[in-house]
Amino acid sequence: MSTYQALVCTHWGHWSELELQQLERPALKPGQVRIRVHHAGVGFALSLFVAGKYQRKPPLPFTPGTEAAGEIIELSPDVQHLQLGQRVTCALDWGAFAQEAVVTAATVYPVPAGVPLSLAAAIPITYGTVWSALEWKAKLHKGQTILIHGAGGALGMAAVQIAHLKGACVIATASTEEKRNAALANGADYALPSDAEALPALVKGLCPSGGADVVFDPVGGDLFDASLRCVASHGLLLVIGFASGRIAQIPSNLLLLKNSSVSGFNYGQYIGWGLTDERVLYAAKVAQVIQQVLQAIDEKSMPIPQTQHFAFSDWLKAIDTTMSRKSIGKVIMDF
Repeated sequence: MSTYQALVCTHWGHWSELELQQLERPALKPGQVRIRVHHAGVGFALSLFVAGKYQRKPPLPFTPGTEAAGEIIELSPDVQHLQLGQRVTCALDWGAFAQEAVVTAATVYPVPAGVPLSLAAAIPITYGTVWSALEWKAKLHKGQTILIHGAGGALGMAAVQIAHLKGACVIATASTEEKRNAALANGADYALPSDAEALPALVKGLCPSGGADVVFDPVGGDLFDASLRCVASHGLLLVIGFASGRIAQIPSNLLLLKNSSVSGFNYGQYIGWGLTDERVLYAAKVAQVIQQVLQAIDEKSMPIPQTQHFAFSDWLKAIDTTMSRKSIGKVIMDF
């Protein structure tokens, strides 16, 4: 069997303890394809994955990484909708931080010729999460106002771009002036500091209705607490994640007074990461979302994904940049 290089988690611990190894190429199972990885996205949840604290625990040893783009080099005989040599992007359970990856065909998506693979690696999870959350759950539409936290990060930046595309007035929050300027350059109408104490008054001053119709929150903690006071009457606060590290508690009296709602959105359920694997059930619906995102990028109706690139040999720096929140947009490892 031929071998390939991969980043391997051999034990539960810190991400800096990952190891570069040569692995033997596994045989394909039905419904799978093998991809030569050109680029892989680095996600914030990686630290939980390798510590064994994520809701899904891969069997040790395993290769982390859940977003990749590359070309198909082998298909299982039962896979009919994809082709050898096809440029694709994909969502994986794990395995993206490697020169090759085996992926379930249900979460592999063709990439238009006009979209570079280096950008496509950011699409299946980061942009898939945002587009589906804003369309399926929030039903965001033209004329509404949305407050987006963590707008300098991968999810927040994608939310700024997609919300602007949908015609919403976008209020972004970010921790530094550089990140706020990047949000403004990507479609935000306003960019505010991530100051939880000052935020409610600032947001209400920008919103004729007294608050945001939708709040997109991948941060949690103090910003979540502030968001309950930023959301408009009959508004929706979307819980996307907890990058701050603190899972906030909800004082239900605030929901009652405003007739507002708080709703969680777990994109993982749609790509096979739920309590039961339902990726086949939602495959067509998710594929449509990914196609819409790629089409918007290809047609230049939406700004290209903001990415920061590192060579695979610099994997330590790439992950550190993500975990320390120094990046603007999505961190991508190039192979």
